[in-house]
Amino acid sequence: MGLLEQPQHAIRRSTRLPLEVPVLVTSLDPTVVLSEDCNTTLVNAHGCGLIAKREIPRGMRVRLEIISAKRHTTAQVSEVVSLGGDPETWLVGLELDVPGNFWGIDYAPADWKIDEASAPRASNAEEAELAAKPTTRRWRLTDISTGACYLETVTPFPEGTPVLLSIRASNKECLLDGVVRASHAQVGMGVEFTHPEHRARIEELISRLMSTREVPRIFVGRKEGQQKAEEIRPISISPEPDPLLELVREGPMLTVDQFLSDLRAQRLGKRRDPRIDVTLPVLLNGIDENGRPLNQRVTTMNVSRRGALLEGVHGRLRPGDRVTLTRGQKQEMFRVAWVGEPGTPGDGQIGVSALESNSSFWDQDLEGAQQSMDSANVRRPGVGA
Repeated sequence: MGLLEQPQHAIRRSTRLPLEVPVLVTSLDPTVVLSEDCNTTLVNAHGCGLIAKREIPRGMRVRLEIISAKRHTTAQVSEVVSLGGDPETWLVGLELDVPGNFWGIDYAPADWKIDEASAPRASNAEEAELAAKPTTRRWRLTDISTGACYLETVTPFPEGTPVLLSIRASNKECLLDGVVRASHAQVGMGVEFTHPEHRARIEELISRLMSTREVPRIFVGRKEGQQKAEEIRPISISPEPDPLLELVREGPMLTVDQFLSDLRAQRLGKRRDPRIDVTLPVLLNGIDENGRPLNQRVTTMNVSRRGALLEGVHGRLRPGDRVTLTRGQKQEMFRVAWVGEPGTPGDGQIGVSALESNSSFWDQDLEGAQQSMDSANVRRPGVGA
């Protein structure tokens, strides 16, 4: 049985976070020569899992050092699992001699508090070294829905990075899996939640945040060895499109200024590009999830400058798929941002967003619909005259 499958093992005593930390592992056994640079794959208050290029004897005591932070501790090898490959690599489980936040993580999970009682106090020299080291990523949650969130940080993860979020508020911790869909250097990143079973805990978290108005404490860890972002099936959301999730998915197609302007509009409960309910025939071309070509006429339910909600779609598409829409002499590529679930009122509906940020595909239709609405508003007072 592998390291990650042993629930009784010490590494499971506190919340594990997927985090890559370069460490130097040195043998404390005089009969074994070992000094190897490794990277952790997960950490917690009691130990870590790391990848090594050689088999390390189980039970051996080692010195574990984070060179960049000038911090070290001692540990014991508790598990060794071959990962195969050529050359062969090994997954090694280490148990810290002194449990605690050796990793220096800001806002570590609540069950890491063990370090307050058992960790030895650092010397004045060590405290000075820690104070001088660069601070780790700090996160600020600014927007959240059942499908996505936006986190402000000066050092966001790259687009496509699978992540684990730890959000703590009112002495409760909420762990959520996600993938970075939009990344803006020095600003922040938009994360799409990826586990359908997490929706109930997201709703509970949102309710708690709204009722307490507490500023949550956030940790975001990179999930190593996970699926590529395009292979991750997104969370199933309600039949009504999630505006924040749509925006996060559109993020790579927008400039930072456009994205942040839309984000501010979302925060105020409105869209930067208002949707107008209008029924228009459109020709849709694409490839469904089974590789079959789609060539069918569908109709809009509503449109905005950069997107539309379509109905009458036959064949399964997935968020992220690209389709071509044709109307009259206009033809343009769109990205599927939302798909209605089978058996729900949204079955056969998809939400699409233009790949071109300055799209003019719907301009004439929007202008015509707006003129009709204005004309109706002008005539209405005269009806009762």
